[in-house]
Amino acid sequence: MFTHLLAQRAAENRPIRVGIIGAGKFGAGLVAQIAQMRGMTTAVIADINLERARYGYTSAGRLPADAIRIASTPGALDDNIRRGLPTVVEDGALLAHSDLVDVVVEATGLPEVGARMAYTTLLARKHLIMVNVETDVTIGPLLRRMADAAGVVYTLVDGDQPGCTMNIIEWARTLGFEIVAAGRGTIFFDDDRAGTPDTVPQRFGFDAEMLERRTINLKMYNSFRDGTKAQVEMAALGNAAGLVPDKRGMHEPSVNLEDIPRVFSLREEGGLLSQHGVIELANSVASDGKTKLPNGLGMGVFAVVRTDHPFTQEDLRSYYVYPGGNNHNYLLWRPYHLVAVEAPISIAQAVFYGQATGACLPTPTTEVITVAKRDLAAGETLDGGGGYTVVGIAEKATIAREENLLPLGLSAGAKLKHPVKLGEAIRYDMGDLVEDSFVLHLRRIQDATVWG
Repeated sequence: MFTHLLAQRAAENRPIRVGIIGAGKFGAGLVAQIAQMRGMTTAVIADINLERARYGYTSAGRLPADAIRIASTPGALDDNIRRGLPTVVEDGALLAHSDLVDVVVEATGLPEVGARMAYTTLLARKHLIMVNVETDVTIGPLLRRMADAAGVVYTLVDGDQPGCTMNIIEWARTLGFEIVAAGRGTIFFDDDRAGTPDTVPQRFGFDAEMLERRTINLKMYNSFRDGTKAQVEMAALGNAAGLVPDKRGMHEPSVNLEDIPRVFSLREEGGLLSQHGVIELANSVASDGKTKLPNGLGMGVFAVVRTDHPFTQEDLRSYYVYPGGNNHNYLLWRPYHLVAVEAPISIAQAVFYGQATGACLPTPTTEVITVAKRDLAAGETLDGGGGYTVVGIAEKATIAREENLLPLGLSAGAKLKHPVKLGEAIRYDMGDLVEDSFVLHLRRIQDATVWG
């Protein structure tokens, strides 16, 4: 698909020049993968911690420290790129202002930073690979509209679960299948929802060496633990594929692989769903909340597709595809996702074909709302996804708007006016937001644009 195009770029000494914002575990992993490729190069890494940015090159990129340069202006950055010198910068906005960076990858995971970097990148008419799903589910429709107007690509990233699932959905829809449900696997124990950043090393088995070497972000990893990340990722998928949660937070049943197409079918067909076209989570922890299932999906992705044609039904069963829905529904699945490893596919797809792996529709279908993780007192300040105060839960965008529910991406720094009970959804009028927040500013523009 891309091999010969990348080889031609390499032969012409004209590689795709990638700029990465955020040198955490994903950013460093992407540098490592690009270093093994022809026709693509990491031209610059941006991080507020320059040592971490350097580490992305010296570790993942296997470069000596004295080969790396620092730049603080677009001119200096472009001069380094022309000379083939790997460069680190503190300000990610420099990547947008460079004449020589072809694609920007936003991988900070912070809605406020992501909003500023994305806005600047798209104004500069550069392709934007949005790894930062926390920003995407907050202002993705506006960013998509900006990209379309600028004639560039705004896309989720291949290798991450929303992107991997979009690949399955696109394949299925191309062949005429209906999407009954699509989503990702989870490993969600009964005490995970209350997880805090302090418990991340124990939960994931990270020792001090691993935490430092892979620059593990405890708050981000806690969002994996407390379920927020899965909710955010499925909201991003829903907005890209036009799917919705069947209920607030989705069903997230305990299922082995063979159970998925049966459970994710309509109720009248023996399943859980009230409708087709939904996002879902398949939990690989048993209903006791403590033990793993023997044949769970793990961290893989899936789609339950539907066909009413008897020939196709017979063929799918003969190829041992798990059935459900009275033999109308079938499971397509992939047992893994390789986040940073596969990300260059989205970069190449944007540059060579002008296409997105997956991008939110101009009108969102799904919102990630803010829900109290514990009883909260009046005057407390919320700390956003992965923290100590709240979790993110997927809800239909129309319901979130009707009930005036606060998007998770706007919650960090908000100060509560009233007490909030554990599990209660937080409304806009329950707190004072950070009024000088850039992501809040863009969200208000998006709401006015989308909903009028």
